[in-house]
Amino acid sequence: MADDLDRLIAAQGGVFTRDQACTVRSAAEVRSNLRRRLWRRTSWPGVYSTARGEEDFLVRARAASLWLGGDLVACHSTAARLWGFDIRADDVAAGGDLHFLGPADLDNRRLTRLWVHPSSLGTQDAVRRSGLWCTPPARTACEVARQGDDIDVLATLDAALRTRTCTREQLERACAGQRGLRGVARVAAVVSAADGRAESPMESRMRWRFLAAGLPAPQLQFELSRDGRRHRLDLAWPHRKLGAEFDGLEAHMTREQLAADRDRHNWFTDQGWRLLHFTAVDVYRRHEAMVRSVGRYLA
Repeated sequence: MADDLDRLIAAQGGVFTRDQACTVRSAAEVRSNLRRRLWRRTSWPGVYSTARGEEDFLVRARAASLWLGGDLVACHSTAARLWGFDIRADDVAAGGDLHFLGPADLDNRRLTRLWVHPSSLGTQDAVRRSGLWCTPPARTACEVARQGDDIDVLATLDAALRTRTCTREQLERACAGQRGLRGVARVAAVVSAADGRAESPMESRMRWRFLAAGLPAPQLQFELSRDGRRHRLDLAWPHRKLGAEFDGLEAHMTREQLAADRDRHNWFTDQGWRLLHFTAVDVYRRHEAMVRSVGRYLA
């Protein structure tokens, strides 16, 4: 019987309920295992885990699904994280609410750090991912994008394509399937611009600023090779020999990184290119000046 419990726990991804444990263990044994840290309590009452250390996202999500009954479907940002294209900062995503879909007649309700939504589109297309039922990647990306801010729409679609869990055609079909729902029109409008070569959400947000302003679409990860050297640019307009780079906080963390970055910049300058560098402050707060700067050199 103990082996049966071990197999059940393994099948459920390392989480189980107190009732399941008590079918083969006494209440005293359950308390003993918890006291000795062989089992750990999760965020959800009466659900335990065999995981060591802090409760990570997968343990929390699996425990929540089991606590809810196990037949609901992960959706929104929870599904995006399961598929690998949640564009939120790690600390925000780790502590964020979990989202699940239920029947269409279910009342939308929020529990502690948990949302349960009625599904107007149904859940017949749900697939298994990391031991959980969740919405398919293209549907997930479209739902997350249409409920997010304008600046995050392209970043979400880029991230979904980068994981190769879906294609642009699947994103287009997902938008068509959600036609009439709030926010889907603005998602459908940028699907054609989505590109899995974007290497970070901030790079995508910067590109969206340029596209939204009506500037020509740049090439992504443009590569220039000469004299035995090869370098890439985040965004490039080769006909104007103009490049735009997003510099994150880690761009110049060490003396060696700073020296390499300056050497690279000078190399592009020697080839007749102009490189413009932008940060998160430019993308979020000074985007009009950023767009004007690029537009001036493209004119």
